[in-house]
Amino acid sequence: MIQTLRIVGIPKAQGRPKFFRRGNHVGTYDPKESRHWKNNVSAQIVAQKPQFIKSGAISVIMLFHLPKPKSLSKKVLRHVKKPDIDNLQKAIFDSCKGILWGDDSQVVEIFAAKSYALEEPHVLLTVNALVE
Repeated sequence: MIQTLRIVGIPKAQGRPKFFRRGNHVGTYDPKESRHWKNNVSAQIVAQKPQFIKSGAISVIMLFHLPKPKSLSKKVLRHVKKPDIDNLQKAIFDSCKGILWGDDSQVVEIFAAKSYALEEPHVLLTVNALVE
């Protein structure tokens, strides 16, 4: 079963966790921008009514289409600046847990790429439940 989902918006990287202290207790939380992006991604995925993959191996393809600065030459296609691709992936993985799959440990194959968007910024996410 292969599912392809389109997530509209400027892809955001998973930010570093923030820490707080209350007495002897230390807690963590997501930075505001990361939290908003992940909530947006989750909502868009739910709206597309994907099939939940409860167990088994999964292959994932993530294509990040980021906004292209107007000052950049049209010949430049590859996005070689921040955000880092691994942090972009982390935000998507966090958003998919419990909606597309039960746990990230199910993902056994990943392909990810980032480039400049030819149209609006978005993420194309393809999920394939592998047959064992």
